[in-house]
Amino acid sequence: MSTALNYYDILEAEDRIRKYVKETPLEFSSSISKLTGREVYLKLENMSEIRVFKIRGAFNKLLSIDEDRLSRGVVTASSGNHALAVAHASRKIGVRAVICVPETVNRQKLEAIEEESAEVIKYGSNYDQVYYKAREIAEERGLEFVHAFDDKDVIAGQGTCGLEITRQLKNFDAVVVPIGGGGLISGISLAVKTNNGPSVLGVQTEAVPSMYLSLKEGRIVEVPHRSTIADGMMALRPGNLTFEIVSKLVDSIFLVGDVEIRNAIYALLRKARTVAEPAGAASLAALLSGKIPEKFRRIVLVVSGGNISLELLDEIIRNPQDMPIGAT
Repeated sequence: MSTALNYYDILEAEDRIRKYVKETPLEFSSSISKLTGREVYLKLENMSEIRVFKIRGAFNKLLSIDEDRLSRGVVTASSGNHALAVAHASRKIGVRAVICVPETVNRQKLEAIEEESAEVIKYGSNYDQVYYKAREIAEERGLEFVHAFDDKDVIAGQGTCGLEITRQLKNFDAVVVPIGGGGLISGISLAVKTNNGPSVLGVQTEAVPSMYLSLKEGRIVEVPHRSTIADGMMALRPGNLTFEIVSKLVDSIFLVGDVEIRNAIYALLRKARTVAEPAGAASLAALLSGKIPEKFRRIVLVVSGGNISLELLDEIIRNPQDMPIGAT
């Protein structure tokens, strides 16, 4: 693979970050299994210290940067979770961080970022606008830019989630992973596909199907910005690196809509007693809506994060009328 990124990079990443990042649980869900007719396990990244998988890639990236460059500080762009992860990792390591987020950032995520003592700059309405602003700041201030997903050290860090899964469960058929820019599914694919591992299935929102369409056309496609509750899945184009890895290692990608995601959030809360944000519930949304082929019987669903806005969670709890049969 031309990326020169492989399984051993993920092993090194795990050694590098383990001081800062704890292993997250993999739990069998009898209620979700009964509901779906499969044997379902939940990889609970919403149980990390900052309630999202992004902590893995942020620490691995920062700990991989040369000390002289790192001492100048870092800057990043994110719709929320990667921003929180970089702010958290920077504080823990003792590095100055500038965090660029959209004007529409989830209020709870913004509060969490500000609690990490980072400088926050709100700009634009989507990831691409925020990205270019962060790049501008990096150039002006001489800061190290930390990409949210299209970076080999970030991907290797996210891949440690896959390493944990392979140790926690043997002989499963597939792992289902939410996709925004593709960093998480790229890392997990590299981790679990070694030695003819299980299938890797991705899930994107219908509103922003950038990786799905890129794979379909065999080239990177940029999609227009459309509204969705899944604020962690709004990358308008995949990264060059993530597109290459996903093209080679991911077996299929499925699309889910906001109603299906809402249903999955409610099912996870009611049946599995765990809080998931929209992106974090996307893997279950694909399963509940019948999009995961029946041949996959023993399945790991990655619940990638739990930083949901209180307003959205309240609305979903109050209006569960769209839930599938058996979930209420």
